[in-house]
Amino acid sequence: MDIAEYKRIIVRLRPSLLTVARKITANNEDAEDVVQDVCLKIWHQRDRFEQFNNLEAYSVTMVKHLSIDKIRSRRSIVGEGSLLTQESEELLPDSILEEKEESEAIRSLIGMLPPLQQRIFQLKDIEGYETDEITQIIGITAEAVRNNLSRARKRLRELFGIYYHLHRRTVINELDNYYHSRR
Repeated sequence: MDIAEYKRIIVRLRPSLLTVARKITANNEDAEDVVQDVCLKIWHQRDRFEQFNNLEAYSVTMVKHLSIDKIRSRRSIVGEGSLLTQESEELLPDSILEEKEESEAIRSLIGMLPPLQQRIFQLKDIEGYETDEITQIIGITAEAVRNNLSRARKRLRELFGIYYHLHRRTVINELDNYYHSRR
């Protein structure tokens, strides 16, 4: 494929690709980014152009996947960034601190899981990937994904229970010490 043929194809495909990306991302800038990425990928794969029976279907599929990835990355960035904004609007300072401590504790608890369980938990419960996508990413069966995810969730519940009781006991002790020191 030469540059003239590439331009002809892209000019024809771009409007439909943008429409698909806008519907998925619900954001013009993200849609533009996704379509630009797809156009670059098509250019870089121009040597294999003849392998594709339907370049439009291939391009739309790439747009769908990249749009979903864009939403996921936006969700994880917004999820962490908006927590502070949401908290500062709705919660008192002590509640914000407590929420932050709890969030840090959960991250630490996730870090205590075996590496495979950490990765599966991260992909499924934090990033929102589907089981079949995780099987492709990690290279294990769907049953193995479900088993490891179940074990990870069970272990996190146990660890969080321990954390909660230890934390609560520490707070009660601090309050008790404060109360007795004021008498």
